Amino acid sequence: MKTKTLMMLILATLTVGAAIPQDATPAPKVTGEDDLVQTTGRYAATWVRPGVDLSHYTKLLLWKTVFQFRDVAKNPSSVPTSVSLSDTEGPYSIPDEDKQKFEEIVDDALVKQLARSKEFEIVDQPGPNTLIVRPMMLDITSDVPPSTLGYTNVYLASVGEATIAFELIDAETGVILARAGERRRIQPQSRMVGVNPAPMTSATVYADIQRWSYEVARELRVALDKARKKAGK
Repeated sequence: MKTKTLMMLILATLTVGAAIPQDATPAPKVTGEDDLVQTTGRYAATWVRPGVDLSHYTKLLLWKTVFQFRDVAKNPSSVPTSVSLSDTEGPYSIPDEDKQKFEEIVDDALVKQLARSKEFEIVDQPGPNTLIVRPMMLDITSDVPPSTLGYTNVYLASVGEATIAFELIDAETGVILARAGERRRIQPQSRMVGVNPAPMTSATVYADIQRWSYEVARELRVALDKARKKAGK
């Protein structure tokens, strides 16, 4: 996904979400996006505030993750078949219960991974020297065909796709310090090429989402720790 398109997707999502009341918003009005400058970084699209210094931030506050699922037309009619598939005709619509499960898995991974930070203390209230981490999972799609299609065996290359993005915000001023993200397949790193050798089941789908979420969250923690450590030198 091109960086300009990614920025527009993030801005559009946040604009829509701004009208939705959020519990205990951890920052004053978020500002500063016009001051961000595109640069290179760990993620395909990265913007930072010129002159930003993370050295005085010692605490992390995790803001509620923004989730956005793509609005997909109704799934195709059932077509019973015994053919095993490696490529499906998705994306498919996602049931509400699966959306909720996806959100729970992602949030759980973020909380557990950030808690392992070696550079930051994890807090639940904004204050001095506190950096807000705002995660976003946008345009989430599913390659998992519903059981109503009648496929007997499906071998998935990935569960779906999502645009992952993160904002770093100063907790006292609400100023955005950095924003980064990229489009990714929802698939564990251990199987980036090829399909799952096991036929798709509910268990294999959730296992893939859990491993993927863990890897995304761990990558974020490592990136934050490295940035803080480097800034402190």
